[in-house]
Amino acid sequence: MVPFAGYEMPVQYTGVLDEVRAVRKACGLFDVSHMGQFSVKGRGALEAVQHLVTNDLQRMNVGQAQYNLLCNPQGGILDDLVVYRRSATELYLCVNASNRQLDYTWMQSQLGKDVQLEDQSEETALLALQGPRSEGILEEVADPQIVQGLKYYWAKDTTVMGRPCFLSRTGYTGEDGFEIYISREFAIELWEGLIEIGRKVGLIPAGLGARDTLRVEMGYPLHGHEISDQITPAAAGLNWVVKLDRAVPFVGQTALQDEARQGGPSRYLKGFRIGDRRIPRQGYPICLEDRRVVGEITSGTFSPTLGAPVALGFLDRDLTDARFLVEVRESFITAEVCPLPFVPSHIRKK
Repeated sequence: MVPFAGYEMPVQYTGVLDEVRAVRKACGLFDVSHMGQFSVKGRGALEAVQHLVTNDLQRMNVGQAQYNLLCNPQGGILDDLVVYRRSATELYLCVNASNRQLDYTWMQSQLGKDVQLEDQSEETALLALQGPRSEGILEEVADPQIVQGLKYYWAKDTTVMGRPCFLSRTGYTGEDGFEIYISREFAIELWEGLIEIGRKVGLIPAGLGARDTLRVEMGYPLHGHEISDQITPAAAGLNWVVKLDRAVPFVGQTALQDEARQGGPSRYLKGFRIGDRRIPRQGYPICLEDRRVVGEITSGTFSPTLGAPVALGFLDRDLTDARFLVEVRESFITAEVCPLPFVPSHIRKK
């Protein structure tokens, strides 16, 4: 257990490698109740939030979810989040735990008085059931038709183990899976019920270590590593969630348009296969053969799926080299640029 964003969080239960393999082969259950949940209500809720996020909420139907970014006026990423269109008059937002108070204060200052912003984090628990066995496990405690019919990045108010919940087919692992928002008073009951039911098909609890390894294998960004208020979406490879030609402008849009006109950011995020058993960590320099520093590692881990270390990091723009060196404690190891994700995604997108 370690302190994280005001919570005591499990790093591992049986071990990071076992937990990662369980999620890829069977199923893992994560307690991610540290994440923040906001509700924005009112007739103008969608329009109000649209002004703050980079994607286009107008494309969403009721029940749909959308990955999004909050930017500052300079185009830096304040946070990444998932926005749910829960009803015609309510948006439900899942934000990062470490940014929860900052996000709330920022949104409160920007949304205006015509909508109601409510922080529901303290009364909400969030369990993530992830892996190829997740649908079958969930069918035993929820309506099978709802579980089977829920498409990727869609959500529904329903029940699980007879308790009200907000169920979404989303996740942070690259595997098929679900995230279950439920009242905190039922969290232990649901956790224990899912573990008991899923044990026979390989479900095990998974902690922060496995969660981080899984997301690095997929090339997913983490705030404070691949994204920050000093990093723009284009630099982080997240231009696909930025709609610069939107009719309704968003905070940071002008700065991002200027960046695009100037040829883009000075550095871009890349994936690296490491030619050594040592793992490069955040802040380690990336160099050319002549030891000139041309980038920096943001995340590194040992990939149980590949049986080798992998890393994410920023490289200077316009470099044509594919092979680099990473300085690790006064020695150098090889790193080769490779496409992301490092491992195939098994998200069910149909």
